[in-house]
Amino acid sequence: MKKFRIENRIVSNSMWMIAERVLQMCISLVVNAMVNRYLGPDNNGLITYCASYVNMCTAFATLGLEYIVIKELVSNPEAEGKIIGTSLVMRIVSSIACIIAIQGVVAVSRNLQAVYMTVTLLQSVSLAFKSAELIDFWFQSKLNSKQVAIAKGITYFAVAGWRIFGLATARPVEYFAFATTLDALLVAAILLYMYKKAGGQRFSFEMYWVKRLLSQSCHFILASMITVLYSEMDKLMLGNMLGDYDVGIYNGAYGVAMMWVFVPNAIMNSYRPAIVEGYTTKTNYLERVRTLYSIMIWLGIGVGVGMMLFSRPLIWLLCGPAYAGSAACLCILIWSTLFSHLSVARNTWMVCENLQRYSEIFPIWGVVTNFVLNYLLIPKLGAMGASVATLATQVVVTFIAPLFYKDVRPSVRHMTEAFFAKDLRDRLKGSVGKKG
Repeated sequence: MKKFRIENRIVSNSMWMIAERVLQMCISLVVNAMVNRYLGPDNNGLITYCASYVNMCTAFATLGLEYIVIKELVSNPEAEGKIIGTSLVMRIVSSIACIIAIQGVVAVSRNLQAVYMTVTLLQSVSLAFKSAELIDFWFQSKLNSKQVAIAKGITYFAVAGWRIFGLATARPVEYFAFATTLDALLVAAILLYMYKKAGGQRFSFEMYWVKRLLSQSCHFILASMITVLYSEMDKLMLGNMLGDYDVGIYNGAYGVAMMWVFVPNAIMNSYRPAIVEGYTTKTNYLERVRTLYSIMIWLGIGVGVGMMLFSRPLIWLLCGPAYAGSAACLCILIWSTLFSHLSVARNTWMVCENLQRYSEIFPIWGVVTNFVLNYLLIPKLGAMGASVATLATQVVVTFIAPLFYKDVRPSVRHMTEAFFAKDLRDRLKGSVGKKG
């Protein structure tokens, strides 16, 4: 009975998280379509190029805590206030350091061009406000995302209103760049309110938790930085080698390809506490891991086929005729999401098995693969070359690199076993009850 209660809570929690993302997607579909047309590939590419610098520092700003905090909250509910309070201080300090560093890098790389520095600053401030994501992890650890989903839905309408007002009044590119920070600010305020309303423990700071959290997350800091580096490398290399227009074409396809990722992310966030609990209690642990892999695989295949069939009308509808070149890129990029989600899902298994050290190694494979392929393909194929490089990189990181290391080789076997749909149906029905 306990197993079925847990599974029901996972499904319920996932549905609320997915509902929130569906609302976001519906709003974004309409608003982004208008904004993409208004900005055009050049200004879209400018915002994307600057955002890549911000995203590259996100890994350091988050300190890898997203993989550790939920585990600690589940294991130490009596210390929730100390865990969250300490994590918030750590993330705010690291975010401020990142904001300063980003401005320095952009100043050097773009020769102090005002528009690049301004757009980057307006977006980078969001790093500090995104520290409040830690409170969202608290709700996730309790498989209770209903109130957060409702609150975030309100934020989406507010930010959409901000952007629509910018369209109606013909605001400059800097105005739209600030939307990222506005979203983070509103979400932070709402999460703090919801945490207090839910009766969460009072925040406090303790050096013990700084040391404990960093001792576990340090592997993920470097790994996440390297992962973000190769995920943003394509945009930065496109911008530096060809220009903002090509970045805009690539980002048009990338944005559509990422449009559906809220679904696997919501499922992974909901399954994470259950997998950790399964490992702790030795109950259906590997079955839950394989079930998660199965869902990621078959969701990815279904979405990949659909996107390939409707790539041209989707690009025309969501981006406009100026982005016609994005359709071919979309047909390639959509398959990279399948492998990237499997790779992210594997991180929870590695935390449980105390194999975090490998999370530093796999992204190095990705950086090398992505850099070499981008360097070779971008001059010849432009945005299409960057798309091919992205897909190849995800395949290497997810399936090829782990084969060279005995400890993590089982993850490839688990993913291969998870491919079979019949096993997925059995697991979802609860007919598989093995321990392990």
